[in-house]
Amino acid sequence: MAERKLVNFKYRSGSAALRSLSDGTLYFARPDELNDSLEAKFVAADPASFQQRLAQTLTELAVQRGERVKYVAEEDVAEHYIRMIQEEDTAFATHCQKVGICSGTKRPDNQPLWAYYCNDSRGFCFEFEWPHNVVNEFNLLPTFVHYTAESRIHDRFEDMHAELVEVGKQNPSWSMEQIHEHFYSKDFLVKWLIRSMGRAVSNKHVDWAHEAELRMLSPIAGPLPILKSILKRVYFTRTDFPEWGPVQMLLHQLYPDVELAQVIFNHTEPLVRIQPMHKKLIPVTMSGTEQV
Repeated sequence: MAERKLVNFKYRSGSAALRSLSDGTLYFARPDELNDSLEAKFVAADPASFQQRLAQTLTELAVQRGERVKYVAEEDVAEHYIRMIQEEDTAFATHCQKVGICSGTKRPDNQPLWAYYCNDSRGFCFEFEWPHNVVNEFNLLPTFVHYTAESRIHDRFEDMHAELVEVGKQNPSWSMEQIHEHFYSKDFLVKWLIRSMGRAVSNKHVDWAHEAELRMLSPIAGPLPILKSILKRVYFTRTDFPEWGPVQMLLHQLYPDVELAQVIFNHTEPLVRIQPMHKKLIPVTMSGTEQV
């Protein structure tokens, strides 16, 4: 079976595109660097619900395995236990603010995005294709943004439930004792943390829903030297801006295999058309000397 390709698109101003192509990097921003002031902002769920959620999940897995075991949460949760979870919630929220986010979207012909991320279409849209080796090497996590008008109460225990259910699916022969033991392993805790962070930093208000964002997350913010490995196509709509020429020169010199295409918008059918462009070297004669 052919490997399924993970693709997304990133709209760039002319200057941002030129800078990125020049140094071959893609920047992963901290949440507080993005244009939504509510990025990665949330309230933690009630810490007292942890034991109840864990007991429900373990009981669910026991039923699936045909084991006559029912897990029951303690009625009175010790105060020091609740404080420990609250401290974990604080540390979790702090780590979420350090995650690197590369915002992208699902298509290259979104007119509002051309307008305000590309300086009224005086910019470019990059098409990225993310090979598994790049994703794995840099510990990246693709995630769709969830848009909601509700209060953001992040329940890490929902992610605990989902990760334990996944463990059960991947290890159908494990007993409940083995699953319970695995729950306290470092491997499980890391996967739980990654899953929960990915969800926590990928919730936005419905006002942003038109962006249909598919973002890539990095454990830390900053530039990554991966552009040559993931850039497959560059789209444009206009050519009347200063960075147009230098960007074409960089694409020719440093990214010879990257394709070029023009997005054409119209008020009659077809409303959107994407025209592939072909590069061609043209001899230029200067002072009697032929140059390419």
